Amino acid sequence: MQKELLTELENLKDRTEFVINNKENIENKHLEDYLRNLEKTRYNIFNKLKLKNENEINEMDKINYLNNNYKAELDNEVLKIYIPEVIPKYKNINNFAYKNIMFNVMEKTKKFKDFFNKQLVFVFIKIVENQKNIDIDNKFVKPIVDGLVLSEVIADDNIANMFYAVLGTTEKNKNPYTEVYVFKGEKIIKWIENYIKADI
Repeated sequence: MQKELLTELENLKDRTEFVINNKENIENKHLEDYLRNLEKTRYNIFNKLKLKNENEINEMDKINYLNNNYKAELDNEVLKIYIPEVIPKYKNINNFAYKNIMFNVMEKTKKFKDFFNKQLVFVFIKIVENQKNIDIDNKFVKPIVDGLVLSEVIADDNIANMFYAVLGTTEKNKNPYTEVYVFKGEKIIKWIENYIKADI
């Protein structure tokens, strides 16, 4: 597989160099063809790597990470996921923390596979800590999204399939936790209005 991926990248490199070296004579239709091929190459490489990574998941490792305190339920076309821990910061992320969240999200949501039928979905992540001044932009949310992709709740994590937002809140005297809400992108305005009303 590595040889195939390198061949794809070499071909992309040749096409890119051609465009750069002939920029004075390149027309819009040539750029359009190049960008179409670029996206096709990116898609092919991504899917080959994704398949390879999925095949390499060690089942015994996955079992070691599973946590029964993770929950997932579907209510009124909204998939709600409860994560009994706070999402780690970028600088504190490690292989265990990443796999722990990813495998548990995958395991708890796999029964909802294909529910959204490859539609554009919105992922709302609420991180609750018992401290003030949370730097929400430092939180590493990727394992949540990767878990949803592995369980096939989300077709892919590119802009054609999902978008997301993260909210940080403080609740004193409570153990940190995270809530995730997944629903069709077209429902975002109505959902936010209901969420704000319920939170007031």
